[in-house]
Amino acid sequence: MRFSIIIPLYNKAAYIKETLHSLAVQSKLPYELIIVDDKSTDDSLQIVKDYLKIAPICFKRIRVELIELKKNYGIGYARNIGFSKATGDIVSFLDADDIYKENLIETAIHVMSLHTINFLVLGIELFPSNRVYPKIDKLKKELTLIKPNVYRINNPLKLITSHNFYLLGSNVVLKKTYGESIKYIEEPIIYEGIDYWYRVLKKMIIKERNTVGLLMGEFLKVREVPGSASRKKYNHWKEIDFPPVLTRFNKSTDYYDIRLKGVVSKRWINHAMSSLNTLSQKIKFIVKYRKIFLNQIHYFFLHKF
Repeated sequence: MRFSIIIPLYNKAAYIKETLHSLAVQSKLPYELIIVDDKSTDDSLQIVKDYLKIAPICFKRIRVELIELKKNYGIGYARNIGFSKATGDIVSFLDADDIYKENLIETAIHVMSLHTINFLVLGIELFPSNRVYPKIDKLKKELTLIKPNVYRINNPLKLITSHNFYLLGSNVVLKKTYGESIKYIEEPIIYEGIDYWYRVLKKMIIKERNTVGLLMGEFLKVREVPGSASRKKYNHWKEIDFPPVLTRFNKSTDYYDIRLKGVVSKRWINHAMSSLNTLSQKIKFIVKYRKIFLNQIHYFFLHKF
């Protein structure tokens, strides 16, 4: 399998070299690397160009495409452009401040080929906190162990809409054909990863329900960056984007759509409560979105999975 990696890049000068190095030292190099610079205003783009010039000889065998956008469109747009340019059999999105374990590519290709997996979720390790997600002990009933650290997901839509499971923009390796007709929402940028992967997965499992797997073993290291979207602080409730999931499936009566809305609502409200700087702004947020809170309140207290 030819492995394509797409890196959306925006103002990651402090981290992008380490991210690229994690690819250069892979036990099996990717077939293709596509970097989409979203009009960075720091030295990110130049650091990438400099690294590509001095990269190890082996790295120069990779097909590299560097796309320089003329304006800042956002991470969803950058991911869509990168995907449209990819020519590999399987693809992954790697954020420009995250790191692959040195045998991720080799392991992912082996697992997907040997076990006929077309959608492989990567367990993540946050660093520097070293917290690992998902917590396997809370998911055992939903997983079938194939080999150490490799699981088949028995009911993918149920698991993806669980409070104990996390899909980011970057922790899936996908057989490319399944993502070709689906795009990332380009704005707003909040929970856009789970929105995208849920739609890909929902379409995919109509025909191939049991081709979804989970690879644990801290193969993807996700950096905890101060000021990132998940850690941003807000002075006003209007600064917090409205999740696209809640708009997309607003009137849906589908069981899994409803579960997804509940999961996203809970995470979104919790995010707001921890990110707004004042009690008055928290109260205004709850008042503004009270219907959503009341409609999903059972997810806060009754749903453990």
